[in-house]
Amino acid sequence: MSMEPGLTPDAVTWVFTIALVASAMLAYSERDVPVGRRYAVVYYGEVNDYVARLVLERNYTIVIAEPYFRVPREWRERGVEVYVYLNVLGLDMSMYDWVKRRHPEWILYTKEGKPAKYWYGHSFMCNIAIKSYQDYLISKAKEYLRRGFTGIFLDDVHLDISHIGGPQYDTPVYDETKYGRWLDALIQFIERLRNETGALIIYNAGWSKPSPELMEHVDGVLLEAHPTTYVVTSSWESVTNPRYTSRPWRVIYENSLAAQEYAKKGKIVIALSYGESPEMYEYSYAAVRLFDFYYWVSPPIIDRILDARVLDLDLGEPLGEHRVNGSIYYRLYERGLVAVNPSDEEASAVIEVPNNWTTLRRIDGSIYRVEGGRLEISLGPEEGLV
Repeated sequence: MSMEPGLTPDAVTWVFTIALVASAMLAYSERDVPVGRRYAVVYYGEVNDYVARLVLERNYTIVIAEPYFRVPREWRERGVEVYVYLNVLGLDMSMYDWVKRRHPEWILYTKEGKPAKYWYGHSFMCNIAIKSYQDYLISKAKEYLRRGFTGIFLDDVHLDISHIGGPQYDTPVYDETKYGRWLDALIQFIERLRNETGALIIYNAGWSKPSPELMEHVDGVLLEAHPTTYVVTSSWESVTNPRYTSRPWRVIYENSLAAQEYAKKGKIVIALSYGESPEMYEYSYAAVRLFDFYYWVSPPIIDRILDARVLDLDLGEPLGEHRVNGSIYYRLYERGLVAVNPSDEEASAVIEVPNNWTTLRRIDGSIYRVEGGRLEISLGPEEGLV
C-alpha cells in the first residue's frame, strides 16, 4: 500500500504514492537503486521497440536475455546490465550428432546407457569437468560479450549431478572417482569464466538456497519460482498451459533469509516468480519486498513482459527490516508498505506506522485509514498486500 494524496484535509500531511513517476533522463547504477525499486527483467523473447523502450522508461537496470537478443545501443549508453543466458548442464539436442562425432567424451549417460536428457528431452547433458567442454562454453560467452552483453547468467547449475531427476531431468552417471566432485568442477569453470572474460556472473540457484561455496565466486544469484511457481509434470503442457501455485512458506522464508545475507553484502539477488493473476502478482511482490531483492514475475516460457502493475512501483527505501505480527509478515517503506499472510487461515494485525501517515491506497484501489500511527489490516489465506 502507499500513501494516498488528497484524501485528508490535513494540509501538513506527507504525501506518498505507490506509483513511480520515472525520469527517463536519469540512470541508476546497481548500487543506486532503492530497495523498493529493484527489478531484474528476465525475458527470453526477441528484441522489439516496446521492450527496448520499456526498460528505459521504467529505469530497469538489470536484464537477463537469451544469446540471440540484440542489445539496444540506448541500453549500453544508459548502463543497463544485460546478462546473457548460458546453460552449463548441456546442449540442445540439435547439436548431439556433432558432439558425438567430435567430442564424445562430453556426453553423460544414464545407467541404461542412453544420453542423459533434460528439459523434456530437448537437451542432453555434458560433463563440466571436461576442460574442452569448459573451453567451448567460455568461447561462447566471449562471443556473446562481443555482441554487447555485459554479464553472464548461468542456468541449470546443479551442485551434485547425481541428485537430479524427473520429471524434467534424467539422472546421469558421473564418475566422481575419475573427475572429482561435480561442485569442484563447477567452481573451476566459474573461476575460469571470470578470469578469461572479466564479466559479472549470476547463477540460478533454482528452488534452493544460495550455495555458500558458489557465492564466493559469483556476483549474484537468481532464486527461481520464488515465491510463486507452476506445477511441474512430465508433460510439456505444464509449461505451455501452466497451473500456478505458491511454494511452501517455510521454504520461501528460509531461502529468503539465507539470500538476504548476500544482498546485505552487495550481491545481486533476483527473485523470479511465475504467475498470471493480480492475486499472484501482489502476493509474490509483497513477499519479495520483505527483503532487499530484485523482483520479476513472468509466465514460465518467459517470452513476454506481463502487463502487471507490480512491475512499475517505487516504494523507496525500507524503514528497517521486515517484521512479524502473528501470521502476518510486513515491511514499511518510505512510500508505503507490503504485507503477506502465508498461512492457510485469515489473519489480522495492527501495524504501527509513521505518525504522519493518514491514508493508504492499496494497489487494487482500496483505501485504508491510519489512526494515530496504527493501521489495521486483515488478509485472507496466502494473500499479499501492497
